[in-house]
Amino acid sequence: MSRAGRVHPLRQTVSLLAPDRRLLTAAAVLLVFATLGNLSGPWILRLAIDHGLSGPTPDLTLVGYCALAYLTIAFAAMFAGRGQIRLIALAGERFLRRLRERTVSHVLAQSIGFHDRNPAGRVVARMTSDIDALQDLLQLGFGQFVQAVVTLCLLIGLLLALSWKLALLSLLSMPLLIMATLRFQRRSRGAYVVVRERVGEAMSALIESLSGVKVVQAFAQERQRIAHFERHNDALLAANIASVKTQASYLPMVEGATTSSIVLAVAGGGWLAARGEVSVGTIAAFALYLTLAFEPIQQLSFLVNQIQSAQAALAKIFALLDEPLDRPGGTSQLAARQELRLSSVGFRYAPHLSPVLSGIDLTLRHGERLALVGPTGAGKSTLAKLIAGLADPTEGHIRYGGVDLREAGPAALRRHIVMLAQEGHLFHGSIADNLRAARPAASDAELEEALRRIGVWERFAGRPRGLLTPVGERGAQLSSGERQLIGLARIALLDADLLVLDEPTATLDPATEALVNRALERLMRDRTVVLVAHRLSTMSMIDRIALVDEGMLAELGTHDELMAKEGRYARLYHDWSHAASGADGTCL
Repeated sequence: MSRAGRVHPLRQTVSLLAPDRRLLTAAAVLLVFATLGNLSGPWILRLAIDHGLSGPTPDLTLVGYCALAYLTIAFAAMFAGRGQIRLIALAGERFLRRLRERTVSHVLAQSIGFHDRNPAGRVVARMTSDIDALQDLLQLGFGQFVQAVVTLCLLIGLLLALSWKLALLSLLSMPLLIMATLRFQRRSRGAYVVVRERVGEAMSALIESLSGVKVVQAFAQERQRIAHFERHNDALLAANIASVKTQASYLPMVEGATTSSIVLAVAGGGWLAARGEVSVGTIAAFALYLTLAFEPIQQLSFLVNQIQSAQAALAKIFALLDEPLDRPGGTSQLAARQELRLSSVGFRYAPHLSPVLSGIDLTLRHGERLALVGPTGAGKSTLAKLIAGLADPTEGHIRYGGVDLREAGPAALRRHIVMLAQEGHLFHGSIADNLRAARPAASDAELEEALRRIGVWERFAGRPRGLLTPVGERGAQLSSGERQLIGLARIALLDADLLVLDEPTATLDPATEALVNRALERLMRDRTVVLVAHRLSTMSMIDRIALVDEGMLAELGTHDELMAKEGRYARLYHDWSHAASGADGTCL
C-alpha cells in the first residue's frame, strides 16, 4: 500500500482503544490522584517544619495533624495506584485481544498469493514476539511510563511553586538530558526495528525446519538446518547487542544530569537561605522533591527501551494490517449449476514479472469434466487456483453464471466452488471436527450422509471411537488415503457445484488410489469438475482435455479428438504411456 493510503499507527491504536475509553478515563483519574498523593509528603513536611517546629514553641499538635494527613493521603494513594494499574492492564489486554483478532482476520482473508509472498514464520512472529513486546509494555510499562511523565510534570510545577530561583538553578542540566534523550530515541528506534526484523527471520527459519522435520531427518540434514538457524540467531544476537549498546550510552547521561541537579539545588538553597529568601522547610521539601524526581527519570530511561521495542513491534503489526487484501471479495450471490466462462484470462505474480498465464479462453457447461494437462511449470495449478477463486486474474475475467468471481462474496464463492489439493490438510482434533471444517453447524447425521455419499462411512464409523477418533497433528494418525477421503467428504458435506481437484490421487499407492477414485466418481456426479491430471488412470473420468503449455491454452478437445490431431497432447500422451508401461501402468 502506498504511504498516502496507510492509516497512521496512532490513529489505528486509538481506534482499537476506543471501546475502553471509560476504563482509560477512570485509570487516568486514579493515576493523577495517586501521583498527587505520593507527592504530598514533602509539601506536608514543609508545613510541619515551617509552622510546627520553627517557632520558639513547637506546635506538636500541628505536627501530629500533618503526620495523620500524610498517612491518610498515602493509604488513599496506594489504593488509587492499585486501581489504576488494574484498569490499565485490563484495557491493555483487551486492546491486545482486539489486535490479535484483527490480525488473524486480516491474514486469513488474504489470498494464496499473499501467503506465498510472506513466510509463515514472519506472520507468526507478528502474532507472538511482537504481541509479547506489546504485552510487556501494556501490563505494567505503559502505566509506569504515564505515571512517570505525570510525576515529572507535577514535580516541575511544585518546584516552581516552592522557589522559582531554585527550580531554574536545578533545571540547568535539563537541556543536556533532553538532547541525550532525543539522540537516544533516534538511534534506538532504528535498532529496535532491526531487532523485530531479525526475530521474524529467526522464527521463520525455525518453523521451516519444524514443518519439514521428516525431510530433515530422512536426509540427515540436522547439522545444516541447525547452522541455518544459528546464522539467523547470530543476526538476532547482534541486533540485540546493538540495542543494548545504545541504551548503555544513554543511562549514564541520565544519572549525571540528575546528580548535577541535586548538587546545584543544595548549593543554591544554602545561599538563598542565608539571604532569607527561602525557609528551612522549603529547602527540605525541595531536596526531597529532587530525590523523588530521580526515580521517574530513571524509570523513563529504562522504559524508553521497552517503548521503542513496542513501537517497533506495533509498526510491524500495523504494516501487516496495512497490506491490502489481494482478494477483498464482493457481495454478489452465485446461482447453482451455472456455466463457467474464462475470457482472455492472464496472470502474473508481480507487475515486473513475466506472465504465468495469458489469453486463456474457456467455457465449461454445468456437469462437464475438464482435465488440465501439460508439462511441469506450464501453469496448470495456477489456472486451477484462478478457477477456484483462490486468486484473481491480473487480466481478463472469470465468470460463473455471468457473475465475475471478484464480485462474489466469500461465503457464496465457497458454497459453489471448492478446491481439493493433492494432500488434504487436517487440523488437530477428531475426524468429525475436520469434517465440520466445511460446515461448522453440520449435524452428526449430515456427517454420516456425506461419508455415505462417497462410500466410506463404514471405514471411519468402524473405528473404536468412530468419528470422534483423533487425527493427530496434521492428520498424522491417518493414512494419506484417509486424509484425502476426509477432504472429499468435506466437499460432499458442502455440496458445491464446481470441484477443482489438483490430482488428489497423485501421492497414493494403487490400492488406495482405487478407493479414492471410487469416492471421486460418486462425488463428481452432476457436478462441474476441473481436474489437474498427472495420472493416466484419471482420464477415464474426463469429458474434455485442455493442454496448457507455456502459459497458454495450446489444445482443447476430447481425448479422441486430440489424439487424432497428433499434436502436442498426442505426443505427451505417448510419452506418458511409454513411462507408464515401464512402471505400474498408472504413473506419468
